[in-house]
Amino acid sequence: MKDKLKEMDKKKLYLVIGFFVAIIIILFGGAFVYNKFFYKRSYTEIENIMVNASKNYLAKNKNRFPKNYNDVVTLSDSDLVGAEEMDAISEYLKDETSTCSGNVTVTNINGQYRYVPTLDCGNKYKTVTFIDYIKKMVPIKENGTGLYQLNDELVYRGDSPNNYIKFSGKTYRIVKFSGDSAVIIYTEKGSNIAWDDRYNTEKKMQMGINDYSVSRIKDTVDAFYKDDKKITPDNKLLVIAHNLEIGKRASKDTDKTGGLEKSAVIENQFAGLLPLYDYMNASLDSNCTTSVSASCMNYNYLSKFMYSWWTMTGNNQNTYSVYEIAGSGSSLLMNAGTNGYCRPVLYLSKDALYVSGDGSSENPYIVK
Repeated sequence: MKDKLKEMDKKKLYLVIGFFVAIIIILFGGAFVYNKFFYKRSYTEIENIMVNASKNYLAKNKNRFPKNYNDVVTLSDSDLVGAEEMDAISEYLKDETSTCSGNVTVTNINGQYRYVPTLDCGNKYKTVTFIDYIKKMVPIKENGTGLYQLNDELVYRGDSPNNYIKFSGKTYRIVKFSGDSAVIIYTEKGSNIAWDDRYNTEKKMQMGINDYSVSRIKDTVDAFYKDDKKITPDNKLLVIAHNLEIGKRASKDTDKTGGLEKSAVIENQFAGLLPLYDYMNASLDSNCTTSVSASCMNYNYLSKFMYSWWTMTGNNQNTYSVYEIAGSGSSLLMNAGTNGYCRPVLYLSKDALYVSGDGSSENPYIVK
């Protein structure tokens, strides 16, 4: 009798187990069928699929990686489909009327690789770079606060332009779009340090030397860029090398084109400080005419940062003074050995993609 009961219990157990196994198979099988034949991917999901397919493809074909810094390799959707790393885009959309093409550009950033997808579905969807989004959505101004066409660049000017951007979890302002990059300046409270504290032979004392290429503040800026807590490794892939404009100028100089600052450069730097002419150009006051015009603080969002902060520009009349933006907002010549805040400037790649935001302080731009 006991044996029969045990046998019946075993049968019940097997039936229960079998029932649950069948349910699991049905659920997973149904999910697979739905995912394979009915589920329509979003355009963002397809972009991510292309990126992952590119990573898998290059892992198997290492000779295709871009070899040198800034070298680019482009993989088309047909390349990835032919390599069986992804299905045709139409398979993901489940929409016979959609005609889409795509590619992924892979850029070598000092031995790390940035993957940027581009998806073009005609009028239905197109991947948008941040710079293209700005050009399309932000009007060019001729008066008042906003974005201006100036010196062959797109420059933010005035008291309160919508030029906030959140990058790597930190708040920046976009100074301008120049050539192949968006130029952004750190707005959070950074290091309060001397621009330089070396012994100066002209003054015969420890007042600093106003050559940015050998300055202490350059060391601080470089350390900021390298700090993964300040800029995550993934976000570093969006920062491009740039020639820093470290030319000096006199207090009476009136040039606002950058010609003086561009007279000397340090090549291929990932971070720097703001050259003085960018501060001057941010002002809408017509009386902002010289390097130290007090009027440059008027109608100028860069004059509203808390605490005094250093520019990258030295005085060409001596070897020890540097332009600093005072807490009042005006530009002053200060001894390099005195303290001011360090506000690093970064250069974001032209292929950074727009994610969200309108540039306001409440809704800053987000890129990826």
